[in-house]
Amino acid sequence: MSDITEKIADTINIVADKAREYGEIARLQALIKAEEAKKQEYYYKLGKKYYEIYKDAPASDLAEYMTKLLASDGKIADYKEDLKAASAKEKAAEEDTDDLQEEDNSADD
Repeated sequence: MSDITEKIADTINIVADKAREYGEIARLQALIKAEEAKKQEYYYKLGKKYYEIYKDAPASDLAEYMTKLLASDGKIADYKEDLKAASAKEKAAEEDTDDLQEEDNSADD
């Protein structure tokens, strides 16, 4: 019986060691992912800051990207205006519907 008990104990120890190894691997992979996410955020902030400072006079090798960013800014502004107009139109349509419902309700009285 003690031979079987030793084998079971050895197997349990091996499984526990493997679990710790896998846990450490998972922990390190999570730390790497977190650092990579931070790095992406830093790149974003660096690019945004550069854009804010140099959008009117970018380095020649970055001018293409600045042009694209400025074009995107223009499109976003246009879309925001379109959204504003669409929202106003929808609000006016809702008010017209409310007015018609009030007229129908007063006619029923």
